[in-house]
Amino acid sequence: MAEKPGAGRRASRRAFAALLLIALLCALSLSRTQSAEETEYIVKLREPSDVPFALVGEREMRRLLRADRLEWAEPDGEAILLEPEAEAELLGTLSPYYADEQWNLDMIGADAAFRQGFLGQGVRVGVLDSGVNPHPAFGDRLLAGHNYVQDAEDPEDTSDGYGHGTRIAGLIAAQTEEGYIGTAPQALIVPLKVTDGKTVRISALCEAIYGAVDDYGCQVLNMSMGLQSDPQALREAIAYAESRGVVVVSAVGNNGSRTLYYPAGYDSVIGVGAVDSNSVLYYNSDHNESVFLTAPGVDVRSTASGGGCTASTGTSFAVPQVTGAAAVLLGIDGSLTPAAIRTLLARTASDIGDEGYDEYYGYGLLNLGGCVALLTEGEDRTGEICSFLPETGPAAAIRNNTDGELDCTYLLAEYDETGVCLEVKTWRFTLPAGGKAELAAPNKGTNYGQFVYETNTLRPLTEARKPN
Repeated sequence: MAEKPGAGRRASRRAFAALLLIALLCALSLSRTQSAEETEYIVKLREPSDVPFALVGEREMRRLLRADRLEWAEPDGEAILLEPEAEAELLGTLSPYYADEQWNLDMIGADAAFRQGFLGQGVRVGVLDSGVNPHPAFGDRLLAGHNYVQDAEDPEDTSDGYGHGTRIAGLIAAQTEEGYIGTAPQALIVPLKVTDGKTVRISALCEAIYGAVDDYGCQVLNMSMGLQSDPQALREAIAYAESRGVVVVSAVGNNGSRTLYYPAGYDSVIGVGAVDSNSVLYYNSDHNESVFLTAPGVDVRSTASGGGCTASTGTSFAVPQVTGAAAVLLGIDGSLTPAAIRTLLARTASDIGDEGYDEYYGYGLLNLGGCVALLTEGEDRTGEICSFLPETGPAAAIRNNTDGELDCTYLLAEYDETGVCLEVKTWRFTLPAGGKAELAAPNKGTNYGQFVYETNTLRPLTEARKPN
């Protein structure tokens, strides 16, 4: 809704513009002393409103500032591909289906999906990375994409000279005559090249996100990269993807610390950590509130950019298995929202860390078989009296799975980051046999506990303890 004009608002706007002008002029001055290269800026213009952002140099920045045409502006920074510095290259051929090299598929229960024919058929997955090279394991499922690298000679050249993107794509959708490599072996790969090496310009990354959504119709985005700052341009691009129903999956980082990377740090993004073949957290996998889920990420086999296969380690390579899982779920039900996908993943994850959610393993280890079972069982909730449902977001609805009416009490407790209880609310309601009720959702950004009891007996019916 447009804001009403007023003297106070105009004065505030002029004050903001003046502050922005002073700050950015200082930044412009400082940038010239730091580098002989011209600093570029990501800007959002007040007009035209249909352009999400623009990339301008210092001279144009000064002109826009003086003309008061900027909504916001920030220097164009860099993200990095989240892989360890050194990796082993083991070229060769895959052993038969589910051999030792493919332990990761076995660990996440992929067989339960594969045997039912749920392979992510036709789901478009955007791989924002270093490009993807053709490989026999992709067949004709590697589609035409785009090169968003600044000053790229050929915008249609999505070849991978660095090797990272080809390995990512393989863990999503590769398959050979010997068996499956990827979690969604019939998904369609859209290569969206944003780098020729390890570093990624924020402007290229954001342009690729908008392109993936608007130009290529991607339903899932794999972003095995991150940066420690929270740029406005990236935040808005991720929010746009969420608003258009696109699932975004990203790596949490490889520092073995509480370092927070974006986009994994955004609430709408599925941040993925890595575990080894014993389900033990990879020692370099970061631990913080961005960790939503973990997946295999130590010595996992995938497609090599030069042919054959290779072993890779890092949270970068845990991400595409969750990306593939999202593609499988969308292949089953294309109407699933990103929130519903997140809820399915959280509800079915194998809890391998502290009980409930924790900042090392998130909700737990990816369980694709459990996701598929929950999604395809329909009304059957495996004998539960009541169950939280994923249709409306994180545990925002409940269903009575019995043949009788239930008099229920719903309790919602919210906590701050230190575990101090902020508020407890209760509601009473009646659920008819097989009926469903909408529940009050937790406040955004809080930790919470949700409990439903049978009012007369205080018998627990179902519960959830998770961050929102």
